[in-house]
Amino acid sequence: GNGQQELEEMIVGNRKTEEGTISMNGKEVQNLSVKERKAMGLGYIPSDRHKDAMVPDFSITENFLLGYQEDPKYCKKGFIDYKALEEDAKVQVEQFEIKIAGVSQHIGQLSGGNQQKVCLAKAFALQPRFLFVSEPTRGIDVGAKALVLDALKKFNRENGVTVVMISSELEELRTTCDRIAIVSGGRIVGILPATESSETFGALMVSQVK
Repeated sequence: GNGQQELEEMIVGNRKTEEGTISMNGKEVQNLSVKERKAMGLGYIPSDRHKDAMVPDFSITENFLLGYQEDPKYCKKGFIDYKALEEDAKVQVEQFEIKIAGVSQHIGQLSGGNQQKVCLAKAFALQPRFLFVSEPTRGIDVGAKALVLDALKKFNRENGVTVVMISSELEELRTTCDRIAIVSGGRIVGILPATESSETFGALMVSQVK
């Protein structure tokens, strides 16, 4: 109830701010297309993968294409180099250990954890400098959660990418992030190191509750 979805949509340029501005490297972020977002180095993994991050009736390769719209590597003179796209999709599938029969398999046939790993692979392949992730483990089992969070930490370490993550699970944040900002009553009431005690976090969470 603190506006997490609205916040993520504004930060990645999907929703216009009513007050103030949001900018990255001095450029204002407002109503960005996929091409503009990629050019800015802004990656995004939304909280609702079924609504915003994938098309269940499309194959994995076709879902990858949604992230590569207008990419000159795959789209030349109005035509899509489907073979090159398919080969890169295979590389990502192997890297993320996505359990599938083949890249032509519909993503809706995969488990929740493997669907989320496809979303991660799509975002990572675009090589963002800043990656915004919202509720990355929602609706997946415990084992898959660990794989997803480990992939985020590895991507951060090996590529020097800033990762900002929204989650309603405090322990998930504490095992993944360096710093945690607590939002209560629609305001940031504190930013603490992840090593801070659960009691301190708990006190901040209810600080604006009336």
